[in-house]
Amino acid sequence: MKLPQIFADPANIRSFVQGAVIFQAGDDAGEMFVVHTGEVDIVINGEVVETIGPDGFFGEMSLIDDSVRSADAVARSDCRLLPVNRHHFLFLVNETPLFALHVMKGMADRLRRAAKHEEV
Repeated sequence: MKLPQIFADPANIRSFVQGAVIFQAGDDAGEMFVVHTGEVDIVINGEVVETIGPDGFFGEMSLIDDSVRSADAVARSDCRLLPVNRHHFLFLVNETPLFALHVMKGMADRLRRAAKHEEV
């Protein structure tokens, strides 16, 4: 499922150069991101645990449990990201149930990969 582009106003898209830190573990959070172009590494304790490409999303956990960031996000390449703030996130969950299922599936997939990684 391609995430809805409801809030894809070009004025809101943020650009990051390769190597730029988008956020760090422990940072306060108020938005998730959808990758418009490029790739973003999700890093925990200095280890890349996932690379997010176009139409992928990250940072959603903090919108769900209202907590600080649990990982670092670093631009793997030059990228353009669409921020989705808490208000827009809740609107999408309420108005587009498939969006909520898509986010839950993404989180479940990440948890399964993390569990397999810990087994190794």
